[in-house]
Amino acid sequence: MVRTIDRSLWAVVAATLVAATACNDPQSPKRDAQFALLDGATLTAEVHSTGSPTDPSSTGAIDPDGYTLWVDGSQSQAIGTNGLVTFSGLAPGDHEVALYGIAPNCNVNPVTDGSSNPRVVSLVGGALGGTGFYVGCGSWGGLFVSTNTTGVDLDADGYTVTVDGTASEAIAANGSVTFTELYATSHSIAISGVAGNCTLSGPNPRTVTVSAGKTASLTFSASCAPTGSGSGSLTVTTNSTGSNLDPDGYTVTIDGSFSEAIATTNGSVSFTGPAGDHPVALSGVASNCAVSGANPRAATVPAGGTDTTTFSVTCGVPQPTVSGTGQIGMGSPPPGHNVQVFDFDVRADLAGRFTYTDYGDIHPDGNPASLTTDPSTDAATAITAYRNSSGACSDPSRGAEFDAVGRTDENEVISYTVIVCDGGPEASGGDFLSFFAPSKHYGRSGMATSGDIVKQ
Repeated sequence: MVRTIDRSLWAVVAATLVAATACNDPQSPKRDAQFALLDGATLTAEVHSTGSPTDPSSTGAIDPDGYTLWVDGSQSQAIGTNGLVTFSGLAPGDHEVALYGIAPNCNVNPVTDGSSNPRVVSLVGGALGGTGFYVGCGSWGGLFVSTNTTGVDLDADGYTVTVDGTASEAIAANGSVTFTELYATSHSIAISGVAGNCTLSGPNPRTVTVSAGKTASLTFSASCAPTGSGSGSLTVTTNSTGSNLDPDGYTVTIDGSFSEAIATTNGSVSFTGPAGDHPVALSGVASNCAVSGANPRAATVPAGGTDTTTFSVTCGVPQPTVSGTGQIGMGSPPPGHNVQVFDFDVRADLAGRFTYTDYGDIHPDGNPASLTTDPSTDAATAITAYRNSSGACSDPSRGAEFDAVGRTDENEVISYTVIVCDGGPEASGGDFLSFFAPSKHYGRSGMATSGDIVKQ
């Protein structure tokens, strides 16, 4: 969570303390007046909402039904699109303040207080503190751009991705960037800085349509030719140490296209090809093993010579893992049916992903409510805690619980908890899943009616 302590708070506190001092001044004629310090701390929160001046469509309108302001996930008040609410009797110290119920076409904007939502506000006992949320509304979405480059002598400094000729981001030859708060319309996406020995596949620039509250995706593919002359060879070796080594070995891939199996310990494979820099990747690595150094990495093949690169892998005790795919509820999951679909793979070291869709919770646009956690594509999401048993299961050792942060289809980042039970093989009827998002006051649980949950 981004920790934000509002500057406006300190001005209010200072004024309150000055007034309190005046009341205790023996020379003050009003020292017995009723200016007693407040009981506990008081928080005022205000919201300022604006529409997009460059988006004349109805989707640029301010959220019509206002919002809900939560303090510490336990107290809430409705607040208008431009309004103020007060929470009294709060304990001194830090409090989490969050604004929810924000329409898909609106976002908390980074004005003086930053864009953090939720945020932390520090309160002083007997004083008044405040915070402000500035919400801008428009028809917005996101764009995920990735690159896939193969061949020899890849562009070492990568490329530049530009949206509509204005917003630009650097991107690696095999990498990704995400653009946020793009208007829901068609955008021109261009990639530049491509080395002379590399060729892009397909048109450049390209047109992509961004939908409100959604993240579109686009991949640029390129292939690179060797810059030098002649040919040589490359020998790739592996050196695995530790315990519980990967029993089936790995796969080495060169230039993104040529692959060979390689043994776990002190294995080797050789490739022959044009001189130059070649990308080399090691895959098929067990979850309890980690590769040291860059992967993939560049290896230089000299003309008429041989180069060698070694992947060092360290293995340990396998991490507890729970995975599953399936649904809660009976029947197929068309919109409007009380069916929840899940797909996840989570490890005790907090690696993993989780997706969840509720076909019984339909938005006005006709789409079902959904949530995704996948740190590999969205850095704002994460698995934050893992517990390797659960009292919700008849056999606690066959259960697991994990806490996570995910992004909803309405582009809100929320925290949630999942409880699962591995009650037997697929279709045995013994698997269980519970999903609970406290900030949304939402929870669903039940036996898995299809699919399988597996704890290892």
